[in-house]
Amino acid sequence: MKEKRQYITDEGEIISESMSSFTDTLNEDGYRFPSHKLGARIFADVDYPVEMTLAEIGAMTVIAKRGMIAKTNMLGYRQGRKIKAYTSDEIIEIAGYTARYGRRFISKMLRLHVLHRIQDTSGNWQYYVNPAYYMANGQRLSLSLFSFFKDDLMPLLPAWVINEFLMQVRDKVVFKADAVEEASMLVDKGVK
Repeated sequence: MKEKRQYITDEGEIISESMSSFTDTLNEDGYRFPSHKLGARIFADVDYPVEMTLAEIGAMTVIAKRGMIAKTNMLGYRQGRKIKAYTSDEIIEIAGYTARYGRRFISKMLRLHVLHRIQDTSGNWQYYVNPAYYMANGQRLSLSLFSFFKDDLMPLLPAWVINEFLMQVRDKVVFKADAVEEASMLVDKGVK
């Protein structure tokens, strides 16, 4: 986005002109969190879940700082040109917990919506950190992250951003439904 300022005399003569540019708050990369929220990693005005102990907050902070992939909030690492998701055992090791307590810790973080777990196409689990508590570098909230943590993020986001994301989700669902319907019609007609 660009802003143009002109200083004009009462006679209409342009005294000076300046151009400024700044990034849009919502674009194809997602919603850009405002910079006044205490930086890009932890937000001062968002409280942790009451059930989290200080030790668990510390462990999640270490995990988030050491293991979040920028722009996705996925817990993982780079191996060559690929991004690999951390396994639950690797997350437990980063947190410094024993296997038994570490599994309870991960279960608790999933229950409290601090973490979200999905299974990739290979059947491996991927863990994502709630951007309300920890935001990776990049400062953009993607549609995927919004979808994973919608209930936690809605109280924090402006209404227009929520509406934009919900419309994008609806459009994707409608598109997928249309594609499925079209594919089933082709199958019914014998088209391969």
